[in-house]
Amino acid sequence: MEDVVDFFIPKCQMLGITAEMFGICDDDDKAEKTPAYVSLENEEKWGAIIKNHSGKPLNFTAVDNCVVVRRDNDDMENRCDAMLSNADNLVFVELKNERQKWFPHAVEQLQKTIDVFKQYNDVSMYKRKRAYACNVRHPNFAYSNKELKQKFYQTNDFRLYDEMTIEFR
Repeated sequence: MEDVVDFFIPKCQMLGITAEMFGICDDDDKAEKTPAYVSLENEEKWGAIIKNHSGKPLNFTAVDNCVVVRRDNDDMENRCDAMLSNADNLVFVELKNERQKWFPHAVEQLQKTIDVFKQYNDVSMYKRKRAYACNVRHPNFAYSNKELKQKFYQTNDFRLYDEMTIEFR
């Protein structure tokens, strides 16, 4: 792994988003490896819907295909797609567009990203820590995954959600 993994690298960020509603998109372009991005229009492309009722600006960070995280063998590590943050909130987001068996992989990507983030950053400063596995094919997940969510919280001190809408109050 590199000496320091910087999750706040300017080229990967969009700072001070004040829109009350916006989307996070991740184009299906495996060859191009385009990072996730914020969209204020084209709602049909949104993989996650952000509703900011707090009045506090949000910072967006594209993680996958932007923040460099390497394994010991120098291969790229699996990462979640994006991170949203401000003084009170830290939210990791994994976007999926799959019919089945997607949730465990999404959770694994979120877990690996949180593990790396914690190595280089103090998460105790954030009041609300959450991780979202969003799937456009399953906007409201049918299974509760209660035990997995509880274990995730006990391991990480992050609440795990499996829904497309992320709200800030």
